[in-house]
Amino acid sequence: MQNRSFLLLFLCFYWYFPPIFGQEIAILEQDNTIEEQQKDLNLDWQEQILQQIDIDNLGDAAYSELLDELSDLVVWSDTTASSLMQGRLKQNIIVSSNRTLNQRAGYREQTAGRQSMNKAYLGDPWHQSLRYRMQLGKHWQAGLNMEKDAGEAWRHQFPAFDSWHAFVRAKDVRISSNLKLQDAVVGHYRLRMGCGLLVTQCFSLGKQYLSRQLTQQRSNTITPFASNAEYAYMQGAAMDLRVGNHFSLLPYFSARQIDGTYHSDRRVLTALQTDGFHRTQTEDGHRHAAWEIVSGARLGLRGEWYDLGIHGTYTQLQYDYVRNNLYYNSNYFRGHQLAQFSADYTIRALGGFLRGEFAMDDKGAIANLTALQYKLTDNWVSTLLYRYYDLKYRQLHGSTLGENSEMQGEQGVTLNIDGQLLAHWQWQSMFDYFWFGQPQYGIRDTHSQGLEGMVRLLYTHRKVNGTLGYRIKQKADYIRHSFDGMLNIQPIESFTSKTQLRTRIHNKKENGTATNSYGYAVSQSFAWNCKIWKSCPFSLVGQACYFHTDDYDSRIYLTEKAILYGFGLPMLYGEGLRYSVTGTIKIGPHINVDLKWAMTNYANRATISSGLQEIKGNNQQDLWLQLRLKI
Repeated sequence: MQNRSFLLLFLCFYWYFPPIFGQEIAILEQDNTIEEQQKDLNLDWQEQILQQIDIDNLGDAAYSELLDELSDLVVWSDTTASSLMQGRLKQNIIVSSNRTLNQRAGYREQTAGRQSMNKAYLGDPWHQSLRYRMQLGKHWQAGLNMEKDAGEAWRHQFPAFDSWHAFVRAKDVRISSNLKLQDAVVGHYRLRMGCGLLVTQCFSLGKQYLSRQLTQQRSNTITPFASNAEYAYMQGAAMDLRVGNHFSLLPYFSARQIDGTYHSDRRVLTALQTDGFHRTQTEDGHRHAAWEIVSGARLGLRGEWYDLGIHGTYTQLQYDYVRNNLYYNSNYFRGHQLAQFSADYTIRALGGFLRGEFAMDDKGAIANLTALQYKLTDNWVSTLLYRYYDLKYRQLHGSTLGENSEMQGEQGVTLNIDGQLLAHWQWQSMFDYFWFGQPQYGIRDTHSQGLEGMVRLLYTHRKVNGTLGYRIKQKADYIRHSFDGMLNIQPIESFTSKTQLRTRIHNKKENGTATNSYGYAVSQSFAWNCKIWKSCPFSLVGQACYFHTDDYDSRIYLTEKAILYGFGLPMLYGEGLRYSVTGTIKIGPHINVDLKWAMTNYANRATISSGLQEIKGNNQQDLWLQLRLKI
């Protein structure tokens, strides 16, 4: 099974779909697409994301989750049709494969004995994925994602991949003169409800991003699950019904198996797993440890200048969740059921925008988030947000603005000021002050506080654009300064030059001693879009980077051209050089082939990574292959 040809698998799948379609792809952010913003700012969409997210706190696990989640920003655009079933059927198939070309320790001796002792991976080193989308007019959509991570074995039952997600969606369907199905999804989906205090299944992309999202993006929405991530989604059905011109009802139900550590003798869960890896015997033993059932509904009242709603949700686990007691998690959720309620509101009046949500769990603990946006002038906008999360507030599916992902024992005030300085200059700024009333991960003090600030200048012109930014973060025993600059020059339509400079200073106090860690990286890339052969145009991007950091604390992140659904955000620390080449060949109107090769050469190490991921030598090479079909 492990040696099954991926190409044959794809051809078998492809056989069932007639060649009568094409599909356009759009990348969505807030109410507008990132592609539309890119036309205004002339910035690469990955660069825009990197400028907004807070990556300073990401460890290796959260970094991997971030890359999975950012692929979910790419969704399938709607098309127009004049009636319910009228419109051209559009379909799209994307087959992707990538691997590290160097041999990692987990693949060296894959004997049954070593695998049983978790000293070798169960599968091959290739990451494989297949995505299928279809759309009929503007009302009907369907999709299927299948994925196998590197190191995971092909499974012996259909569809052979390690994980899969599927959905069918209906939009804007008129049921009667007074009843409209605004949106409905059967299968795998995600919810964005209120301000996220009860249910919002989106990866936290940092305070700057979320504070803008809360005042610009539509809430109370259903989204098909388009990511290859294996966590933070629902499996069941949800619908958004509009009754008349003012009332809405959004019920949802989910029943799915979750990964975790299950102790059969005690019949309890001691940990929940969200990384989605099943590469070793132990990791595979965490698969489908328990059932999770979630149900809820929101009843809304909407007018010209207001949107009000009440929301209730109930979660039940098959077994009691009894996590280990640590200094920072004494008030975290434990047990097998949780009920929550909230009231949310959006008001537009007197040139301002007010949005908020007040939530309560079944033990009476509360949480509150309020955002006020006001247009100072035609070119300047300010946003003020306040958050309060009770010491004992518990949640399982919430995600919103905060320093602590558990949304517990925290208060904070965030201020954003954005505006147009001159004809080609824009200003962005964010300041956040937060304080805790209980110990946090890495902070044993009962009471602590911190701050985070960011300022950024953006210059945009027809052929030249760039950014210059500074960020500071102080928390507990460390303070971090980050500087970054980016310059894009496009002398002719088919050629672009991009230069990046990023630096970081990390000051940490440990046992009364202060230490400084420094890091910087310089990167240069060139992009060429060749249109010499009209029947087979191609594009080519090459990038080279030198980096030098004292340690992991001063690590650097850069944007890098990537294939579709392959977010290019390499994490660099130590000293070395990184090279990458990415190319796309368009073969006629229906076929695109994407390839990428990257190599990181370290000057100060003899091995890379550790454990089963260890590579002997000082360089790592990676390869990505992708086939996109519009048939």
